[in-house]
Amino acid sequence: MNSVRGKAAITGIGETTFQKNSGKNIFQLASEASVKAIKDAGLSLSDIDGILTLSPLSENCRLNLPLAEFLGIRPTYSNEISVYGASGGYALKQAAEAITAGAAKNILVVGADLNFLHHRSSESFPFIAEYDRPFGANPNSAYALVSNLHSHLYGTTTEQRAKIAVDQRYNSSFYENAMFGKKKMTIEDVIQSPVICSPLHLFEIVSPCDGALAFVVSCAEDAYSISKTPVFIDGVGFYNGHLLISQSEIFRNGVVTPIKKSSEDAFRMAGITTKDVDVCGFYDCYTIAVLLTIEDMGFCKKGEGGRFVQEHDLTFKGDFPVNTSGGQLSAGQPGDAGGMVNVIEVVKQLMGRAEQRQIKEAEIGVVNTNGGYFSTECTLVLRRG
Repeated sequence: MNSVRGKAAITGIGETTFQKNSGKNIFQLASEASVKAIKDAGLSLSDIDGILTLSPLSENCRLNLPLAEFLGIRPTYSNEISVYGASGGYALKQAAEAITAGAAKNILVVGADLNFLHHRSSESFPFIAEYDRPFGANPNSAYALVSNLHSHLYGTTTEQRAKIAVDQRYNSSFYENAMFGKKKMTIEDVIQSPVICSPLHLFEIVSPCDGALAFVVSCAEDAYSISKTPVFIDGVGFYNGHLLISQSEIFRNGVVTPIKKSSEDAFRMAGITTKDVDVCGFYDCYTIAVLLTIEDMGFCKKGEGGRFVQEHDLTFKGDFPVNTSGGQLSAGQPGDAGGMVNVIEVVKQLMGRAEQRQIKEAEIGVVNTNGGYFSTECTLVLRRG
């Protein structure tokens, strides 16, 4: 397929607040974010000719065509994205590719979910129940294994991981939609929080919630007539390295994740290097995910991520801004739509709409969304129009 570089742009965004229990159903949340995104782009429902939705974790259902019916959209292009936590990035990748191919002009991309700890779908995950769970593998234990190995090989400390959570909590204190925006936190608070699965503490782990996020992706030639501040999708990369944690190369290759390949492909397509990046949105289901993304994207050498986060300020006021809304750790994780929390904040920064969190003259942003146990990765390079 031809490169999508500069051929599609995000022209509208919408989101709900993130709450433990919103009292709304999934279609109410999805439609709220969708209507906001379409209105933000200055378009009407009749202008939307494509719809992409993310499969929810909380309900065994598909959202794309039911949501189109719910909203009154008549799409000529539609799909349901299901690559776990990487789905948010991949949906934008697919939207850009569809627009580049001429399949649609304005595609609505929507992720919505309920707190999956309270509303768990009965849908099974192939192979995981048979080959991972009998041995105690689950998200907490998988990411704990990776954290322990990284510490063993490279000396990474709990304090270094904790700083990621602390810097992001500071960011969320300036974000009105965040669940934990008003609750300040210190490194000591993180270390003293309960150990959920050694070495990971409670405040190093994402908090599930209700919420929805939406984007309108339009063809480049129409972008400026739609939005005063379009954000162009310049580079995309996707790589699925494994499904089962037992099959991951991460335990045999020095803790190198599939992020390395997905980001190399995205950076190559966009024609940039790490030195060009002004703001980052890194999937943060656990603190170790941010640390490994920093390493595997090449912002520092493998094994130096702990020292890197210790020496750099990750807040929106700092020299290496990451997840400037607080990310999923502090804003919340609405199921597999959680990765869109990181994406929408980078888009806001590039649109110049991050309010108190705004980074001066932000032009290039990079986003990574992560599915499974560092299994599936999607990297996007975004550029201010």
